[in-house]
Amino acid sequence: MTQQDYQSELNGYYQNSTCATEYGGVRRQKHARSPGLNIQPGETLKVTSRRFAKGKWVVGTVNADNRLFIFGCSVPSQPDVSIGWVEELDPITLETISQSPELTTGGHNWCGGAAVLADGTIITGFGNRIHKLTLDLELIAELELPVDHAHNGISLLSDGMMITRNLEHDHGKKSVFTVFDTNTLQVVKRVEFVGASIGRFCVDPTPDGDYVYATTPTHIHRLIYKNQNLVLDQNWNASYDLPDENQSFAWCNTVGDDSVWFMDMGDTPPLETIMRAYPVGTQPMAFSKSCSAPVRVHRVSTTDSNSTDVLTPFELPYGGHNSSPLYVQDKKILLTFDTNNRKTGAWRFNGPGDFEELWVHDIANSNQVLYYPDTGEVVLDDVLDDKTVDAVVIDIETGEEKGRTATGTRYPAAMAFYPGLNRDCYSTSGAEGVLYRVFVS
Repeated sequence: MTQQDYQSELNGYYQNSTCATEYGGVRRQKHARSPGLNIQPGETLKVTSRRFAKGKWVVGTVNADNRLFIFGCSVPSQPDVSIGWVEELDPITLETISQSPELTTGGHNWCGGAAVLADGTIITGFGNRIHKLTLDLELIAELELPVDHAHNGISLLSDGMMITRNLEHDHGKKSVFTVFDTNTLQVVKRVEFVGASIGRFCVDPTPDGDYVYATTPTHIHRLIYKNQNLVLDQNWNASYDLPDENQSFAWCNTVGDDSVWFMDMGDTPPLETIMRAYPVGTQPMAFSKSCSAPVRVHRVSTTDSNSTDVLTPFELPYGGHNSSPLYVQDKKILLTFDTNNRKTGAWRFNGPGDFEELWVHDIANSNQVLYYPDTGEVVLDDVLDDKTVDAVVIDIETGEEKGRTATGTRYPAAMAFYPGLNRDCYSTSGAEGVLYRVFVS
């Protein structure tokens, strides 16, 4: 059975933290390590927010020793401005306590990542640069990655090395994985992938090595990392390309119940002009035509890639999203959504080919959701008809709405919900430059 990140020590990451890395851990299971919101009768959700300077893309938060850090970069479409940045904020008021120097990106404007490591350093990845900082945000070292392109996803491997990969929207090109040493910031391994890849990969550490799952526009593949060597698993891959369907590529993936889970229809209209510019994100945005297929969830067994499932949850054309599904192994529940068609729902996975619908709501989630295992609460957002955004808390089994509040943000570039410190969580309206805190009152 797949190990749960929230139940493990997350070796290599900072231990006194509810959120030392994105999506709850390297398997991207999005399970919080902190206690749930546990909303009771008579309690409500409230929001405080902060808008950053124009042109700043607010990506996400990490924390250590009850200290909150926000990281971000420059909004796409800026040809002359490209920086990464980290700030320490007051976790309640969101005011700045300290800030890093401007971090170089190689000129690429795309949301990066950050993590707090066990030694008390912060690693960031923006564009084609990796930076190492102290918790007081002093710059220690910088690495220029071998591929001059935007990267996303920085994940620790079992031996303490870190892995990243550049994004490639052009289907005729191939992405490259780079493994680097977090102590020396030296490249250890560089491996060309089998195709173009955009969605954030996940890592599943096992006794046989670290399995790295990543998609191309038509397939999902697995690489094996062991003894500082990274190779393609020739015995494991699966197609998600369906005949006569006007599909687009899968975004991020996650693992649970000895399966990898992901959704197609991830190529939303502005991505082509952002990702195919050089440097990435430096040209004016234009909106390409959407593909016409519905959103589908794909499951591939991690032990036998011939064992696959395809679930069409809502059966609505012109589906779209920028995220990955949530799979709750403890309850065998899959939560999925279609942002374009304002649908979110949950299904019980009873085994290969057997999905039981639990509930479906008219909710246009645009975010990476957050799940609290101790309370069964899921935090998601809802893009309303006027494009304003609510934060919503739902019971994953019943679909009961336990709380809702306006965030004061609008649709552009929702990112993820991140665990907070005390019955709260954080999220952003990235390209709009807003960070907000959702808390129980």
